[in-house]
Amino acid sequence: MPSISIILPVYNVAPYLEACLDSLVAQTYQDFDVIAVNDGSQDGSLAILEAYQAKLPQLRVISQQNQGLSAARNTGLKHVSGKYLYFLDSDDYLQHDMLARCFALAEQEQLDLVKFDAEPFTEDGVMTTNPYDSSAVLQEDKIYTQKEWLVAQHKHYNSPVWLFFIRTALVLNNKMTFVDNLLHEDEIFTPQLFTKVERVMYIRQTFFKRRYRKGSIMQNNIYYSRASYDSKKRVIRLLDKEKSMVNTSAAKRFFKSAP
Repeated sequence: MPSISIILPVYNVAPYLEACLDSLVAQTYQDFDVIAVNDGSQDGSLAILEAYQAKLPQLRVISQQNQGLSAARNTGLKHVSGKYLYFLDSDDYLQHDMLARCFALAEQEQLDLVKFDAEPFTEDGVMTTNPYDSSAVLQEDKIYTQKEWLVAQHKHYNSPVWLFFIRTALVLNNKMTFVDNLLHEDEIFTPQLFTKVERVMYIRQTFFKRRYRKGSIMQNNIYYSRASYDSKKRVIRLLDKEKSMVNTSAAKRFFKSAP
């Protein structure tokens, strides 16, 4: 059984997929498996995945008809076996020591969650701000309780799951999944995750390299406007439902402000 399971949804990302997979080949810690869910790709993504199985023998490829990001991640969750879990997007990539650093800290401190930062970039170099930098708010070398973590998130909250290294049992034991047919799916999954954790730490490193590309879900204005608006309304309704089920004032306050 590997120490870490990485879930990698793949859909029409041929121009970027090799950089993502190369970052896994280059990891200084190699006791992990990769569950690549080919979600009905129609470009050369599947061929790239199959070619990389020689370079990355712990890479497993599962193909399904196109069902969307949430469904692909949920398929991956059915196959995880590692003690820790990480969700990687296939058009982005990781710093070479990300898995080693997160695994060592999680093991040493018996953590449920490790949070780190991301570095956004565009093909044309236009990006000027970094919304994924939590260094002004979060403290390294501190073990956050759930209450402390939720309070800290009021100051700087990021929902993308690729910012978190997760103890697998936290997700599987609570039967957590992503909501199908929903954009902004992280905006309900991550708050649910935060109300399950007991021990969290932060590493002030931009381990994740976040690519902003033309044609992605969040960059395509025609698709983004209406679908995004409808999904945001669903997320707000789901968060209201979650708020009604939590027991602590910190959790209720967090769900109220999470969107």
